Amino acid sequence: MSALEPTHETELVVAADGSIPADQLARLGLHPGAHLRVVAADEPSSAPSGLAGSLPDFPDIGWDDFERASELARQDLAPS
Repeated sequence: MSALEPTHETELVVAADGSIPADQLARLGLHPGAHLRVVAADEPSSAPSGLAGSLPDFPDIGWDDFERASELARQDLAPS
Protein backbone atom coordinates (compact mmCIF):
# COMPACT_ATOMS: atom_id res chain seq x y z
CA MET A 1 0.00 0.00 0.00
CA SER A 2 1.24 3.45 -0.86
CA ALA A 3 1.27 6.25 1.68
CA LEU A 4 -0.20 8.42 -1.07
CA GLU A 5 -3.35 6.30 -1.32
CA PRO A 6 -6.19 7.34 1.00
CA THR A 7 -7.31 4.62 3.38
CA HIS A 8 -11.02 5.57 3.26
CA GLU A 9 -11.35 4.63 6.92
CA THR A 10 -14.12 6.19 8.97
CA GLU A 11 -14.76 5.72 12.64
CA LEU A 12 -18.40 5.11 13.57
CA VAL A 13 -19.75 4.85 17.09
CA VAL A 14 -22.20 2.06 17.86
CA ALA A 15 -25.14 3.21 20.00
CA ALA A 16 -26.13 1.47 23.24
CA ASP A 17 -28.83 -0.51 21.38
CA GLY A 18 -26.22 -1.87 18.94
CA SER A 19 -27.21 0.36 16.03
CA ILE A 20 -25.15 2.94 14.20
CA PRO A 21 -26.97 6.30 14.24
CA ALA A 22 -28.40 7.32 10.86
CA ASP A 23 -26.64 10.71 10.87
CA GLN A 24 -23.25 8.98 10.99
CA LEU A 25 -24.17 6.82 8.01
CA ALA A 26 -25.68 9.75 6.10
CA ARG A 27 -22.36 11.65 6.32
CA LEU A 28 -20.82 8.78 4.36
CA GLY A 29 -23.54 8.87 1.72
CA LEU A 30 -24.98 5.55 2.88
CA HIS A 31 -28.70 4.90 2.66
CA PRO A 32 -30.94 2.34 4.40
CA GLY A 33 -30.29 -1.11 2.99
CA ALA A 34 -26.61 -0.46 2.20
CA HIS A 35 -24.34 -3.44 2.83
CA LEU A 36 -21.31 -2.75 5.00
CA ARG A 37 -18.21 -4.78 5.81
CA VAL A 38 -17.13 -4.39 9.42
CA VAL A 39 -13.54 -4.89 10.53
CA ALA A 40 -13.04 -4.92 14.30
CA ALA A 41 -10.09 -2.89 15.54
CA ASP A 42 -7.85 -4.27 18.27
CA GLU A 43 -7.98 -1.02 20.22
CA PRO A 44 -10.08 2.11 19.88
CA SER A 45 -8.41 4.81 17.88
CA SER A 46 -6.94 7.55 20.03
CA ALA A 47 -6.09 9.69 17.03
CA PRO A 48 -8.18 12.81 16.64
CA SER A 49 -10.58 12.89 13.72
CA GLY A 50 -10.75 15.60 11.13
CA LEU A 51 -8.51 18.58 11.67
CA ALA A 52 -8.46 18.31 15.43
CA GLY A 53 -5.04 18.09 17.01
CA SER A 54 -2.65 19.77 19.33
CA LEU A 55 -0.11 22.45 18.74
CA PRO A 56 3.49 21.96 19.76
CA ASP A 57 4.70 23.80 22.82
CA PHE A 58 5.93 27.20 21.76
CA PRO A 59 8.26 29.26 23.94
CA ASP A 60 6.73 32.19 25.78
CA ILE A 61 7.67 35.36 23.93
CA GLY A 62 6.86 38.87 24.93
CA TRP A 63 5.91 41.88 22.88
CA ASP A 64 9.53 43.09 22.73
CA ASP A 65 10.66 39.74 21.29
CA PHE A 66 7.88 39.91 18.72
CA GLU A 67 8.81 43.46 17.70
CA ARG A 68 12.51 42.53 17.40
CA ALA A 69 11.68 39.53 15.20
CA SER A 70 9.32 41.65 13.08
CA GLU A 71 12.03 44.25 12.51
CA LEU A 72 14.52 41.55 11.49
CA ALA A 73 11.96 40.14 9.04
CA ARG A 74 11.34 43.59 7.55
CA GLN A 75 15.10 44.05 7.09
CA ASP A 76 15.38 40.67 5.38
CA LEU A 77 12.57 41.52 2.97
CA ALA A 78 13.66 45.10 2.24
CA PRO A 79 15.13 45.66 -1.25
CA SER A 80 18.89 46.12 -1.25
